[in-house]
Amino acid sequence: MVILINFIYVNLVINQMVLAKPHSTSYIIYDRRNQTLYSLLIMLVTFIVLLSLSNLDTIYASHLQINTTKLTANMYIIYGSGGNVILSIGKDGAILVDDQYAPVTEKLKSVIANLTDKQIKFVINTHSHPDHVGGNEKLGKAGTIIVSHENVRKRLSTNQFFEFINQTIPALSNKGLPIITFSENMTIYKNDEEIKIIHLDNGHTDGDSIVHFTNNNVIHVGDDFSDRSYPFMDLSSGGSIDGLISSLKKIVSIINKDTQVVGGHSGISNQTKVKDYLDMLIDIYNNINQMMQEGKSLDEIIQLKPTLNYDTTYYDHSFIKPKDLVTNIYMSINGRQ
Repeated sequence: MVILINFIYVNLVINQMVLAKPHSTSYIIYDRRNQTLYSLLIMLVTFIVLLSLSNLDTIYASHLQINTTKLTANMYIIYGSGGNVILSIGKDGAILVDDQYAPVTEKLKSVIANLTDKQIKFVINTHSHPDHVGGNEKLGKAGTIIVSHENVRKRLSTNQFFEFINQTIPALSNKGLPIITFSENMTIYKNDEEIKIIHLDNGHTDGDSIVHFTNNNVIHVGDDFSDRSYPFMDLSSGGSIDGLISSLKKIVSIINKDTQVVGGHSGISNQTKVKDYLDMLIDIYNNINQMMQEGKSLDEIIQLKPTLNYDTTYYDHSFIKPKDLVTNIYMSINGRQ
């Protein structure tokens, strides 16, 4: 674009110089006109670029696929950009668990509108990461009641530095903040359902909650579990290995063999896979802890590959690679000493 503008400008200058005598007053006038024209061209292009940027969300969202899978007669899981969403539909309206990234909010609402004409009355945030709370602002502005643990609201109220990706996440506006918070647990009785929201120990973050639809026997466990990838303990947001192991034990104690388990970034899972995940994490933790007791450095432990037995089962290393999990656990253990 800059090359094109310069090309136009040079041609205009040459054309004007043909009509004007060098060093004459008229040449100065023409030169000023050219400068003015160049400035106008710059302003025009800047406006076009800014206009394009303002529409990036729409352009980005239009290329995304959002899919749904029916869980029960009135519940769905919604896959798309960011964390998985649970949708409950009933006489009291639509209830969401998490709301993905901000750019896809309108598309998410459109998908929900194809399933029900009920308004989105509640959204429950499992934690504070932007791929789970991005829709808060638009939904909050539309009158949706946002619910979360009190630590989620605290984190969303201020800029947060996400150490793992070396990025600062800006605070949400007041409309995007949860307006109902709790310190431990709370229960919502809506849609002929008992919805238990249970705060976990500091595992993935310090604001983790699971959301259990007890009548339908469906549970959203946020990012504390995945059936295809290793866990991430966001140490900069209060996460820890001890808290994650404790959280998984809590989840196992709540669910049964018929529970449909929805993780933030995996498919519909079950009790057996959650138990396997817990066993895997305890085994890797014990191995790393033992190596640390023997005085081995982080680099030495990474070279010994303490995750090797599980790398195929938890095959998705697109975000958390085996060495990242080892580093995460190592740093978490060091942090408590």
